[in-house]
This record gives sequence, C-alpha cells and structure tokens, in this order.
Amino acid sequence: MRIRPLLAAALAAPPVTVSCTTSDDRGAATGPPASSPRASLPSAPSWNGKADEEDALRRATGALNAARPKDAERLDEGVARLTEGLERAFGPADRPLALTVACQTPSARSLTLTLARGGTSADWDVTCGDREADRYDIPAATGFTAHVTRADATAQGVLLWRLDAVAPGGVEGCGDDIEGCED
Repeated sequence: MRIRPLLAAALAAPPVTVSCTTSDDRGAATGPPASSPRASLPSAPSWNGKADEEDALRRATGALNAARPKDAERLDEGVARLTEGLERAFGPADRPLALTVACQTPSARSLTLTLARGGTSADWDVTCGDREADRYDIPAATGFTAHVTRADATAQGVLLWRLDAVAPGGVEGCGDDIEGCED
C-alpha cells in the first residue's frame, strides 16, 4: 500500500498534547497527571507452566475414559492444542463408530465441533472442563470429517479425541450424529 507524503509525516510525528488554561483555573486539578499508569484489564486465567498443562491432559483423558463405549475397539486417538484446531478425516469401518471429544482450558470455554459427511454437516458445542467427554455416533461403512477451528495464538487449552468401533448394540441414541434421526 502506498502512503501519501502528508499522511506519512503525520504517522511519523510524535503525538503532541495541547493544554489550554485560563488564569482562573491554573493549578486546579482537572484529571490524573500525565505520568499516571493506565488502568489495565485483568488478564485472562492461564496455565502456569507445564504442570498445569499435564494436569489438564490427565483430566481430559479421565473424561474420555468416562465416556468410553462398552466393548469398544480403539481405532485412533489424538491430542491438539486449541491453537492448532482439529482437521481430521476418518475412513469407513465395518462397525458403527463413536468419536469422543474432551477439552480442557484454564477458564470456561466452549468449542464448535463440525462433523461432516458428503454434503451434510452438523455443528456441536463441546464444553471444556466437563468430567465426561462428548460422544458422537457415526454409522458403519461411512467416512466422515471432524473440524474445530483454530483458536487465536494466545489461547491455552488442549483437545483430546478418540475414535472407537462399537458393537451395533453399543450405539447410543439414533446412531448418526451427522444426519440426525427423526423421532
């Protein structure tokens, strides 16, 4: 982008403060002195080092274990920082699938998980810090993708997921959390 010379000079010049007073208000305090520190907003809660993040990983693993389907066979699993997001494609299986997702952050937060297959998608809220992971059932013989948008660079948190193959009788609810089911 090209900056015009007058604009460039204005941007490069140091800021100037002008103060006007009358003989009646000299010495009267009209506000805080120029050297007073600016008020700052409280900082967002954060993890203090590696130990806090390791504790968060343990809590998220506990949440995944609490939601593990019975008689399930683990097919895949992973962990990502919130700043990385999640973009993962899963192939079809010969049995129904259960995707469980858990996240941990230093403060309350929820994420949007998008599950998609073909031209159909469904958005789900995942609340970070839950004691039990969120579980999503996918029918056998269908591949799908899972997506969580990357958080900004200052966000702290971890996202854990597991993909299990379950017995047909181990499916919860309608069995297709992408297309949904009619009641």
